[in-house]
Amino acid sequence: MRTLWTTNHIERSALSGKISSSRPSGSEPCRTEDDEGVLTARTAAVLRLAGNELSALAWQEATALGDDPLPRGAGGVFGRLPAITLRCGGRWRRQMARAFDDLAGDLQAAGETWAGPRCTGEEMALHLMIDLARSITADRPNAVRALVADLPQNSADYDWQGCSDDLFEDHDVLMLFDARLDGMEAPDSDIHQAMGMVNLAADEWFEPFSADNARDPDRGFRL
Repeated sequence: MRTLWTTNHIERSALSGKISSSRPSGSEPCRTEDDEGVLTARTAAVLRLAGNELSALAWQEATALGDDPLPRGAGGVFGRLPAITLRCGGRWRRQMARAFDDLAGDLQAAGETWAGPRCTGEEMALHLMIDLARSITADRPNAVRALVADLPQNSADYDWQGCSDDLFEDHDVLMLFDARLDGMEAPDSDIHQAMGMVNLAADEWFEPFSADNARDPDRGFRL
């Protein structure tokens, strides 16, 4: 069983608290009331943009860092991850960079049902994508308008709090930011066993939650 843990428990400025529902300033009145859930066409487009931008940064960092460990407080994409990942090597970082590619590809697949994150690494990637997408809609309204100009509008567009609430089965991975819970990722820890957690140790982040929904293990890497 996987458990629900809200973002209010996370003491990390980049991901903590409630994600606001921000829309680009000057956006037009809604022209359709079709209920698409939170992942509307325009929301998916901005999320895909965020995923592509994070992917590009992650691949650059993975190439530059190689197997070198990161210090606490480091910047960049990998510096924003939980401390248990800071000493992960180059292959792990390439898998994390690929997680952004995989999710962006899912969002590009028009007409296909959103499957959601398929492993812990993709869960973390999606949290970062939502956080960046929220900033994009707030800080780059002109770019957003150009990006979504040909897409149908919906009253649920850019509901980033709704995305945080609805696009995940749980928020267990965010508990890794809480220093008070150090060690909870270990399968033999009391909290891990009591809450029925899975795949939180860094070396388990890319193991699929379900064999029936796993990605092709031979799909390769961008770089």
